Amino acid sequence: MYALKGIIGLKVSAIKGYRSDLRTSIKNVIPEYILFDDRKTYIKFEDQDYYTYHDCDGWAKCIEVEINEEKWHEIMIDDERYPHATKDLSH
Repeated sequence: MYALKGIIGLKVSAIKGYRSDLRTSIKNVIPEYILFDDRKTYIKFEDQDYYTYHDCDGWAKCIEVEINEEKWHEIMIDDERYPHATKDLSH
């Protein structure tokens, strides 16, 4: 995991979700990844662990900055597994 300050100056290339089951269609895709224009840096959102953050909002997320060129490319090109997000980040 890298510091948030590492994304300063980068531009957003895509906001993607994740589909674990490709047999079902999803109308509303929740953002799970923000990909940046350096083609290796992305932000990953994960649900907070209830036992660690037992008093958190149900929509609260952990934010991780990752640098992985191979994973960035996989997320960017696989529109079936990682469709473009259609819901707002605030939900």
